[in-house]
Amino acid sequence: MNTSPLLRLVLLALCLLPAACNSGPKERDPEELFTLYRESGFFYWQSEDFERAEIQFARALEIKPDDLSSNLFMANLNLLKGRTETLLSAEQRFLSIEDQTDYRVQLGLGQAREGLGVLYSDAAAEIAAGTRKTQAPDPAARVDELYEMSAETWSKAKQNYRATLEVKPNHADAINGMQRILALEGDLEGALVWTNRLLDLVKVDRAYYESRLARPGITDAEESDLRQRMQNSNDLAMETYLFGASLLHQLDRPVAELEYLQSAIDIAPERATLYSRRAQAQMALSNYEEAIHSLDRFLALSDLPFESADIQRAYELRENCERAVQDRELEERLKNLEAGL
Repeated sequence: MNTSPLLRLVLLALCLLPAACNSGPKERDPEELFTLYRESGFFYWQSEDFERAEIQFARALEIKPDDLSSNLFMANLNLLKGRTETLLSAEQRFLSIEDQTDYRVQLGLGQAREGLGVLYSDAAAEIAAGTRKTQAPDPAARVDELYEMSAETWSKAKQNYRATLEVKPNHADAINGMQRILALEGDLEGALVWTNRLLDLVKVDRAYYESRLARPGITDAEESDLRQRMQNSNDLAMETYLFGASLLHQLDRPVAELEYLQSAIDIAPERATLYSRRAQAQMALSNYEEAIHSLDRFLALSDLPFESADIQRAYELRENCERAVQDRELEERLKNLEAGL
């Protein structure tokens, strides 16, 4: 991992702090320490060394408890952990920030509450299924309570995402959050509206990056940055097409579902699971020959062992398709015979 000269100096300064403090009675300037801790925390965040990032931001907050950026980073670090207690901690830290109109605060609250709602809903389903124990004297009442908690939390998350979009109308994370929340609530049509809005946004971004890459005279650093941004946009587009395909599958719209899956394949033609999904949509439309081709592509690209359930399922689906093709051909021949052809 390469580090800039400035960051190397920051880290060196941090390493020398104990020695500097022990070399004489003079204490380090708190403002200087705060800057060093916050900048090193940001460096570790960029390096995805989240444990060290958390340590540095905590030290910065000991000096300036109300610092906005350090609080935002600490809250987002808790979001990444994704457990009930860390999501609750993230929610409380976002709520403790004075400026609640900051779109980053609203976005973070939406993400924390979305995650909490999922955990509450999952817990309710597991208790109802008997796969999770509860200390509640009335398990059925606890299930209802958890489902109610999830609904209330998702409702708050929607408000947070909408507040984000009032300030940043094209913020991809907030739009993404809206499509997920509505899908979780069962509003599939509403979720699909946000899915298409996100796809429109990503198309604009991809076109912009392509035009920038086509400019003559761009530096290697600029090209590398643009290609990374382009890859991020492609990844988001593919995942969004898949999300939309899942919505359309639940809405029983196989033609549109197939179009979304094909768009995902156009972006990531080497991703094996996309062909398995496409095969199932093609089977729903009785396009068995095309489904066989898709399953063959899945089997050719997949790195799963032969014994895996997904591979065995693919072979089973392929046999079903071949049988359906044979049955259709036989039925056609019988019709021709009856017609005297």
